[in-house]
Amino acid sequence: MPFTPLRRRCLSLALLAVLSACAGTPTAPPAALIDAQIGSDYNGVVLVRAKRGAAALVKAYGKAQFEMPASLAPDARFMIGSVSKWITAVTVLRLVEEKQLDLDKPVTTWLPELPATSRAVTLRTLLSNTSGIENGLNLAMKRDRSPERMTISATQAALKFGSGPLSFAPGTKFDYSVTNWLIIAGAVERATGEPFSRTVARLVFEPAGVRDTGFADQEYATLPRMAVAYATTKTVRKTPPAPPMVAASGTIYSTASDLVKIADAVYGNGLLTPASRRELLTVQHAPEEYALGGRIKQLGSGAGMRTLAWETGVSGGYKTLLAYSPVDGRTVVLLNNTDMAQSEQARIGLALLGALDR
Repeated sequence: MPFTPLRRRCLSLALLAVLSACAGTPTAPPAALIDAQIGSDYNGVVLVRAKRGAAALVKAYGKAQFEMPASLAPDARFMIGSVSKWITAVTVLRLVEEKQLDLDKPVTTWLPELPATSRAVTLRTLLSNTSGIENGLNLAMKRDRSPERMTISATQAALKFGSGPLSFAPGTKFDYSVTNWLIIAGAVERATGEPFSRTVARLVFEPAGVRDTGFADQEYATLPRMAVAYATTKTVRKTPPAPPMVAASGTIYSTASDLVKIADAVYGNGLLTPASRRELLTVQHAPEEYALGGRIKQLGSGAGMRTLAWETGVSGGYKTLLAYSPVDGRTVVLLNNTDMAQSEQARIGLALLGALDR
């Protein structure tokens, strides 16, 4: 059959369609990849993605509420615990880019009411949990549980609980102190003139395009599609209170897919400048592998070494892992609501990442 101009055009269009299909969104990993790595009693949501731009595999296991018959959905919401700290660090870095904050100026620049000893403390040491400021909130909670019911602002909390003496010279030791994060949130409020939660929404959630992520209030267990946390027995609820003053360190809820959107925005879509991304990935305290608001893991060796942003969180019976490769977007998210051991969650996360190479 002769190749007429019309036939040549039809063949060209057909070839273009084939090439376009081949160049489209890569397929998600097979479901068996997840099933082979997690335990039979896992309860929660698991997300795996081979690279940025590829389709993600998201699977849900078990129940959102053990008192109810309905199964857990892949878009269920979970409290993400200290992964909130990483989101807070992203917010601070955006404000640094806007010249409203500075990582290396004294925190008293924004909170001059803090004692004179705090002039040696910077946002960098607060974000890396090396500030040395006494953990005033923790000490208050040991006396009684009334702070759990406080509705004071982050700034008020920073001044109330963050005015204690230094326990060590800033930058010399690591102390995973919630009070560091009260002070960070207070500095953000002073710099922006708006509530801390509003700044995070404006600078991170909205540009990332997330719809199922926000700050919990004391009634968060009643939110639509919210998974309820339990102790390992799966019979006793383990849902801690969420006082607004600790928003910077642990009152954010999210979904597996939303966490990937935020990470993509941070590392792949220009939410932060290259300089800010380097800050976010630079370890500040090597023994803990801790950078700003989260940990950094190095997997493999030599040419095969992979750097991961390794964000973990605990909030009562909620356990969270976001493992993300900034270079190519390889991702594993584990959201659990039955108080599983973090060591077991880490083991599963590493196994899933390894399975993507096979």
